[in-house]
Amino acid sequence: MLSFNEYKQLTEPESVALIGVTSRTGKGSNNPLEVLLEWGYQGKIYPVNRRGGAILGHLAYTSVLDLPEIPDLAFICAPRDAVPELFSQCAEKGIKFVVITAQGFFDGDEQGKLMQEAILNTAASLGVRILGPNTLGVINNFNHFCASFMRFINTTSTTGILCQSGVFVVGAAHICNGIGLLIDTGNTTDIEFADLLGHLARDTRLKVINIHMESLRNGQKFMQAAKDAAVLKPVIIYKTGTSPAGSIVASSHTGSLAGEDEVFDTAFKQCDLLRVQDIEEMNDLNKIFSTFHNINGKRVGVVSISGGANIIAADACCRYGLEMAQLSKPTIDLLNELFPEWAHQGNPIDMWPAGMFHGYHHSYRLILEAFMADPQIDSVICITSSFLDEEGDFLDTTELIREVAGKNPEKPIVTWTYGGRFQDYAHKFEQDKNVVYYYSIDRAARALSALYQYHQVIKKKDSRTVSLPEHPGQTTVEKLLNDTVKDNLEQSVVYKILESYGIPMARWAKAENIDEAILLAEKIGYPVAIKVSSREIIHKSDVGGVRLNICNPQQLKDTYQDMFRNINCKWPEAKTDGVIIQEYLHRGTELLLGSKKDPQFGPVLAFGAGGIYTEVLKDVSLGIPPLTSKEIINMIEKTKVSQILAGARGMPKADFDVLINYITYLSQLVLANPSIAELDINPLMVYNDRIIALDARITLV
Repeated sequence: MLSFNEYKQLTEPESVALIGVTSRTGKGSNNPLEVLLEWGYQGKIYPVNRRGGAILGHLAYTSVLDLPEIPDLAFICAPRDAVPELFSQCAEKGIKFVVITAQGFFDGDEQGKLMQEAILNTAASLGVRILGPNTLGVINNFNHFCASFMRFINTTSTTGILCQSGVFVVGAAHICNGIGLLIDTGNTTDIEFADLLGHLARDTRLKVINIHMESLRNGQKFMQAAKDAAVLKPVIIYKTGTSPAGSIVASSHTGSLAGEDEVFDTAFKQCDLLRVQDIEEMNDLNKIFSTFHNINGKRVGVVSISGGANIIAADACCRYGLEMAQLSKPTIDLLNELFPEWAHQGNPIDMWPAGMFHGYHHSYRLILEAFMADPQIDSVICITSSFLDEEGDFLDTTELIREVAGKNPEKPIVTWTYGGRFQDYAHKFEQDKNVVYYYSIDRAARALSALYQYHQVIKKKDSRTVSLPEHPGQTTVEKLLNDTVKDNLEQSVVYKILESYGIPMARWAKAENIDEAILLAEKIGYPVAIKVSSREIIHKSDVGGVRLNICNPQQLKDTYQDMFRNINCKWPEAKTDGVIIQEYLHRGTELLLGSKKDPQFGPVLAFGAGGIYTEVLKDVSLGIPPLTSKEIINMIEKTKVSQILAGARGMPKADFDVLINYITYLSQLVLANPSIAELDINPLMVYNDRIIALDARITLV
């Protein structure tokens, strides 16, 4: 992470060098000096242009080496091919922060990649930090600073933004409800989100943080920074590039289930980030977090003049985990006074009958004020109409609702309206910035749910990180791994590794031939199972390499011969090294417990329904270790099979403490041994008196 002083140099520099700045000005010039002056920047500006002269009244230096001082920040706005030399001059001058706007480096051809490697090597050797390349720069509306060459409609807000695309710079007024402080990391070759996130979270001028993410280099570093930030402020994240085409092809059950986006989603949830699926949701959440500082619960009151709209609202609230509030006695007493005896009174409330008797505005005000005063209501959705022409619109309650909201800032009010003038209403509702308007009831409910989730769930969580100690079996595992080849491990080695870490296997032994298999089966005791031992055959059942419930030596001999005939027929070139003889256990609840090494986040654990239909059922949840016991329990409870483990339909209850221990042991194993690329325990069989592994495999990097 950047130090605070380094961060200030990047976002609030006292002096800026604009290197390669054009002498053209006016419409379409893309002149960063012109933009900086229009923004009202008060620091020192040093234009650098090889022709010299003056640009917009500022002396232009012919070289950065000629500057009278070392500026806090250099902004290189030159074509790609000129950048390496200009960057070297910045480094030679002693400038510590350089923004590179040009494209065509890692995102371009081979020459561009080589140029960027050279720039990064220079930066590393001389201690220079780089923002970009391919960035629209830094915008700080609090300090009237804009290091960018683009003009755009700029709206000041309390929003912090970290992004990897210029669309979130020039489109921030629409997407993120404006800009307080924005940093576009571009290609993110040096300065990354984890370097900046903590500072934005501690900036008292900001109420909410946004992240637009296309890619990530160091997932663990990002998670540490994100967990820290989410305790302080709501962090909204929009991850793009989530299509199946971006998933990593893997050979194991865990690998095939832990696709790229599933892993990112798991990381975001563990860090308590609020993930959005589109730009509309990003805007919706920014509006509600910028407007309201808290919400006390998830009980919603709905005030409307339409019974049909009330049903829509109730459905939407239920869909997003909110509840219809039960009204308190004072509120019910008020409604009894306002409504005729025949009219339904409750929540949601259709206040039209009361309006017909006592006047629409008068009734709406009394009901809304009662809802705002009701301690059993945590937020209010106001539904109004916008179907009348402005001149004759006697149903317009926008001013009334804003007035009531201003007197009750501790309780959020969100609104929706139906009719052709909805945009006029949207503008009027948000004039005082104490009410938020949404273009659908679902969007309103979704935003309230996010507000509740952050203030009443995320902020109240135990945010302590867990540190797993080294397992006593690590010494044995290190020896086993050092003595083996880099590939799929031999089955017997896998079993020994798991047993060393306290995850028991059903009694087993390895046999190299049928005679040895018969002797070992006698020792283990019939019935037994027989499995082919092969580093090449991953899914043994697919080639007939697993046979169960063998009850005597003759059956074992016949099964052995038949199994290898099948394997030779289906996969004649596969190399085998004998068989595993294992005690046969009758069917219990089959689980999958595994790990896949992700390129960004490291080991990712998978837990769920096991057996041969694992990929078909896809009843699996993921977790990124180290995990607390609560996080492991949450991981288990996300699956449907957890209901069976808890004793659904008379099934015996599983020992959850043992299961939590096994997942903890697996976390220790994969964290301590980074050479493990993929690991599957499938099935992990659950009985009422024990939990035991029947099969497993490990692939090394």
